[in-house]
Amino acid sequence: MNMLSWPAAIVFMVSCATYPAMDTRLEEDLVDITKYDVGTDFTQFKTFSIVDSVSVISDKDSLKILDAQAGALLNQITVNMQARGYAKVNRKTSKPHLGINVGVVKTTNVSYYYPGWYWDYGYYDPSYWGYYGYNYYYPYYPPTVSSYSIGTVIIEMLDLKNAPAHDNKLYVVWVAAIRGLMTGYHTTQDILGNVDQCFAQTPQIWTNQ
Repeated sequence: MNMLSWPAAIVFMVSCATYPAMDTRLEEDLVDITKYDVGTDFTQFKTFSIVDSVSVISDKDSLKILDAQAGALLNQITVNMQARGYAKVNRKTSKPHLGINVGVVKTTNVSYYYPGWYWDYGYYDPSYWGYYGYNYYYPYYPPTVSSYSIGTVIIEMLDLKNAPAHDNKLYVVWVAAIRGLMTGYHTTQDILGNVDQCFAQTPQIWTNQ
């Protein structure tokens, strides 16, 4: 008799549980993931260039945006790079040592993620950096297979300096993924804080001036 009434009590307790508030769920959803090429000496790089807009990639469409939040995202990446000693230069008039791509993946499907160039969605291709006929190269094995939440920000750092010596391959030397950001619910401060955290997780990104 008692054994039969125990499961019923559990069902009752679960059904009465209060679902967390939106602000609590948003905070818990944010996850910062970073990876870097352990064979890369980041002190060899002195300059960088960053894309002028953010690519938004979804299951149905793709576009590039530069609204207030996208601008804050790009600016905070620049602030962190400059704080590490790197000088920002114009990719069209200079030859930056590093190139930085920024995109937002809006999907909840399981994804096979190979950074650098989303052929089907119009993500930045190597020619954006002036390297026509070049390909991206991702030094980590295996590629990431994951389920990306809506609004996952992906930041990629490319080695442009050594591309000619790498058989026309642009090495991705660092990648950061901020799961749950840029959903339309987060504040600008959330964006700035999570970008700062990604750089804090990778102290190897530093140059000597």
